[in-house]
Amino acid sequence: MNSLKKIKDNFSFKINECSFNNNVRFINTDKGRFVVKKNKHNNANLFRYLRTKNFHNFLELYDYSDEYEVYQYVNNVPVTIEEKALDIVNLITMLHNKTTFYKSSDIDKFQEIYEDINNKLAYLNNYYQNIRMIIEEEKYTSPSGYLFLRNLSVIHRSIDESKYFIDKWYELVKTKENFRVATIHNYLELDHLIKGDVTYLISWDKSCKASPIYDIMSLYKETYDKVDFYSLFELYNSKYPLYEEELYLLFSLLLVPSKLEFIKREIVNTKDVYELNNYLISTINFISKYQSDNTNAKTN
Repeated sequence: MNSLKKIKDNFSFKINECSFNNNVRFINTDKGRFVVKKNKHNNANLFRYLRTKNFHNFLELYDYSDEYEVYQYVNNVPVTIEEKALDIVNLITMLHNKTTFYKSSDIDKFQEIYEDINNKLAYLNNYYQNIRMIIEEEKYTSPSGYLFLRNLSVIHRSIDESKYFIDKWYELVKTKENFRVATIHNYLELDHLIKGDVTYLISWDKSCKASPIYDIMSLYKETYDKVDFYSLFELYNSKYPLYEEELYLLFSLLLVPSKLEFIKREIVNTKDVYELNNYLISTINFISKYQSDNTNAKTN
């Protein structure tokens, strides 16, 4: 109730009805229907910048204070998952193209990224070797343990390939004079697209200026098992071609396995093993197809 009073005091709304979804408030007022969110990112400045770059596919702020942001409510037209993913790709290619600039290379930052990924890969390699030994010593192997042992080679292949690509990336960036950055959304989920008279990206609270590959990575992890991501990636790459070093870093990051804990109920442990295996196989196949297609294209 205190938060509603603050909203009324800040924006002089007469609130007739209010509903909640996570940290978002939907309010019916004497001035219309609005969405009210905590002000975590100062999106007003971000949106001013995007307008100067002629990118307008975000919900305009109706009003804001130090604590809250108010957006006019937009009815969302239902579309398929495939259409949503396609719309997101079209929007981020536009966003990246309109906001790209180049920064002087920072070899210390590159070395930090390189060492962080290598350290993580070394840790995961040892961690999964220890998990293997623990499971093999059990008198009766659980379903999750059995599934894990059968697919352990996929985890190690993913670690090896991630190491290969991060090494290739580091060799290239060590001699680069500058590198490409853009404004990225950095929180791409299918639910963060609204389709009305205009198609909007919402939830910009994690937006920053960084390599565009991080938007591709988050979209891949959100949709790899739901849509034909390879076609979406080809579309993105045709409109905003990734440089060789960007591809290497993207591939390395995608291939880093998550850490299985084996501390949940057995049915959940088994599901986690299955999902990790499915993700890694899908990712290995995606990258292999890209390399094969592009090697053939260069040869022809």
